[in-house]
Amino acid sequence: MRSILCPVDRSVTLDDRIETALALARATGGHVTFQIATPFAQMAVWEPFGGASISAVAITEAREQDEALLRELDARLARQDVAFDVTISDSGRVEAAAAAARFADIAIATLDDPVLEEMVLSLRSPVLAVPRGAPMLAFDGPVLVAWDGGHESANALRAALPLLGRASMVHLLTVREKDGSFPAADAACYLSRHGIHAELHEKDRNGSIAFTIEECAREVGAGLIVMGLFGHSRLRELLIGGVSREMLDRSKIPLLVAH
Repeated sequence: MRSILCPVDRSVTLDDRIETALALARATGGHVTFQIATPFAQMAVWEPFGGASISAVAITEAREQDEALLRELDARLARQDVAFDVTISDSGRVEAAAAAARFADIAIATLDDPVLEEMVLSLRSPVLAVPRGAPMLAFDGPVLVAWDGGHESANALRAALPLLGRASMVHLLTVREKDGSFPAADAACYLSRHGIHAELHEKDRNGSIAFTIEECAREVGAGLIVMGLFGHSRLRELLIGGVSREMLDRSKIPLLVAH
């Protein structure tokens, strides 16, 4: 994962994303693109008789703020031992990230980001989302893969291969809920072809599936959970499946998610 995309803004989770991106770049010898996105179209002011205009003052202020953040990041990151660049986009955060992700191996986010769901569903690259105040600084610990036999789980598994290869142990968890077309043993066989040994776990549902996944992650000491994310509708309320939504809402462990 040598091409890392890290959307940035002035939110309180900025440091979490930056430190995670830098740590991943050090571990992989990668390059980080820090992306600032300000959607000028959202600054439109509707005229009384129809049509819209964008305040020149608002645009100037937004551009000045973006340029100031760029300078701050340049100064801060110049001291780091990581290759990076900082870009500015006048698109929305999700649109800008989706465009940049065409040439990214992974995108960095935080779990409490209000656009995380939309970002995961829009990006073709996997997203590594970390809890607020808990950047992911090491990539050699145990990893838990939440496996349900679906295409999304398979996509996430393939996307996570570079990190699974660095893990001290890989655990494949199946929660007994429904029959899967692709059993966990097949996923373990796939990993073995990449030189990765996986330990299989099959557990009965304990409360919610999300709680069962977290419980197993704690038992094996996982520092990362890999899982597929699936959407059913363009309506936000229906975008994310129940298990996926609960994991995004409650996880205290970094998640690598793919659609």
